[in-house]
Amino acid sequence: MSSPTPHTPHHVPSLDRSSFWERDPVLRRAAARALGKEYDAVAPALAAVGAVAADECDRLAADADRELPWLRSHDPSGRRIDEVVYHPSYRRLEELAYREHRLVGAKYDPALRGKKIAQRVGFLKTLAFSMGEAGVLCPVCMTDGVGRVAEASGDKALAAEVVKRVTFGPGQPRGTGAMFLTEKAGGSDVGATETVAREASDGWRLTGAKWFCSNVDAELILALARAPSGAPGTAGLGLFLIDRAKQTSATFQIERLKPKLGTRSMPTGEVLLIDAPARLVGSLDTGFKQMAGMLNTSRLYNAVVSTGAIGRSWLEAEAWSAQRRTFGKKVAEHPLARETLDGLRAEYAGAAAIVLEAVTAMDLGDHGDAQANGRLRALTPLVKLFTGKVAVAAASEAVEALGGCGYMEDWPTARLLRDAQVLPIWEGTTNVLALDLLRVARGGGLDPLYARAGAALEASTAAGLGLARDAAQKSLAWSRQAYGEMAKGGAPTDGRRAAFALARGVQTALLLEAAEGEPDGLEGDAGRRLTRESHAWGLAWGSP
Repeated sequence: MSSPTPHTPHHVPSLDRSSFWERDPVLRRAAARALGKEYDAVAPALAAVGAVAADECDRLAADADRELPWLRSHDPSGRRIDEVVYHPSYRRLEELAYREHRLVGAKYDPALRGKKIAQRVGFLKTLAFSMGEAGVLCPVCMTDGVGRVAEASGDKALAAEVVKRVTFGPGQPRGTGAMFLTEKAGGSDVGATETVAREASDGWRLTGAKWFCSNVDAELILALARAPSGAPGTAGLGLFLIDRAKQTSATFQIERLKPKLGTRSMPTGEVLLIDAPARLVGSLDTGFKQMAGMLNTSRLYNAVVSTGAIGRSWLEAEAWSAQRRTFGKKVAEHPLARETLDGLRAEYAGAAAIVLEAVTAMDLGDHGDAQANGRLRALTPLVKLFTGKVAVAAASEAVEALGGCGYMEDWPTARLLRDAQVLPIWEGTTNVLALDLLRVARGGGLDPLYARAGAALEASTAAGLGLARDAAQKSLAWSRQAYGEMAKGGAPTDGRRAAFALARGVQTALLLEAAEGEPDGLEGDAGRRLTRESHAWGLAWGSP
C-alpha cells in the first residue's frame, strides 16, 4: 500500500518569466500614445528590454540583492584603497542597463533627439527595466543627471567630455554618475551644507563629510560646497564635479556602506572629502540652482521607477491569481479578488498616463517649448510625490495577493516591497514635495497643468464616462481652491490632500481623453475606477 504524497508542488504557482512587455497591455498602450507615429520603430527595443527584465534581470536581481556589495578599505599591504566589491550579478545588470540596452545612451542619441523623443525612449526603457531590478537604476538616474547638468552649464568643453563618458557603450570604460548632496547637518535642508570649497593654485578643493552617497564609487560626482565668501543658505552654494580618477586615498575616503532596507544591490555610503580636487561647474552662487536641475531629473526617474513597481505589483498578482486555485476555482475568478486585481491595474494605468505626460513635456521642453516646460515644472514634484506613495501601497498589495509565499524572499514581491519603500523618500519626501507644489502654486505655476487637465476632460464626450469626468472635475476644483487658500497665506496643512486630489484629477482626465474612441476599454475602465475612493490604495485619508 503506497503512502500519501507529502508534497504537491503543482498547487503552488510557478513564477512567470515571460516578457513584461508582451503581457503588459497598459505599458504598450501608454507607450503607443506617448510615441505616436514613432511607436512602431521604437517598440522592438522596448520589447527587448521587457523580455530581459522579466527573466535575466529578475534572476540577477535576486542574487545581487542577496550577495551585497562590500567595502574593501585596505589592500593586503595595509594601503587604503576604498574599493567597493560587487557580485558578478550586479556587474551584469550594469552591462544590460548601460551598454546593451542604452538606458542612458538613448537620452543623448542624436537621431532620437532629432525626432524629439529621446526622453520618452530612454524613460520607457527604464520603466520596463525597473520591473526586473530597481537598484541599478539609481546610478542610471544620476549618470543621466550628471550629463544633463554638464550640458546645461554652458561649458561646451565640459559637456562634451562628460556626455562622452556617461554614455559609455560596449567595450568602453564605466562612467557612472552620482550626486553627493546629503550631509548630517541637512538632508532636505540643503542650505545647511557644511562642506567647504577653497580655491588652490591648481583648482578647487573640497573638504567635508557626505552622509548618503548612492553609487558611492561613481566615476563622476556632483557635490555642493560653500566657499569661505559664500552667503548662508542655498544662495552661497557652488556646484563642483569630482572626478574619482583624480582622487587619492588621502582626498576621497569611503567611511562605510549603509545597511539599507531595500535597493541593497547598489552601494550607498558615507564619504569623507579631504582637500579633494574638484572642478567648479558654473559660478559659485548658482550651485543650488544647477543641482536643482539634476534633482528634478532624479524626481522624474523616481516616478518612472515607481510606475514600474506598480506595474510589477499588478503583473505578479495577476500571474499568481491566474494559476492558484482556492475554493474550487482560480483566485482570479473570485469577484473580490478580481476587483482587487483590476484596481491595481487601474493605479498602474493612471501612473503611466501622468508620468509619461511629464516625460513628454521634458522632451518638448528640451526643444524650446515654453508651455511644455511650464507643465513639467508642475508635474515633476506631483508625479514623484503621488507615484511614490502608490508604489508602496501597490507592492504591499502584491505581497498580500500571494499570501504567505508573497512574504517569503523566494518570491520577488518581498524584494519589491523593500525596494519600493525608498521611493517616497529619495529626492524629497512627500511633505517636502507638497511644499514645493505650494511654491509653484503661489507663482501661478499650476495653471498650465489645470489647463491641460481641463482640455483632456473636454476631449472626453462618451456618455458612459460622465460620472468619472464629474469626479475628476471635482478633484481638480477642490485642489485648485485649496491651493488658492494656502497661497494667500493659509497654513499648508492641506498640502498633501491638495496634491493627491490634483494628481488623481489629472491622471483620470488623461485616461478619459485616451478612452474617447474606446470608452469601455482599458483606459476607460481605469478612469472610472480611479474616481472611486475604495481604489485609492491607502491614500483615501489624503482625499478631500
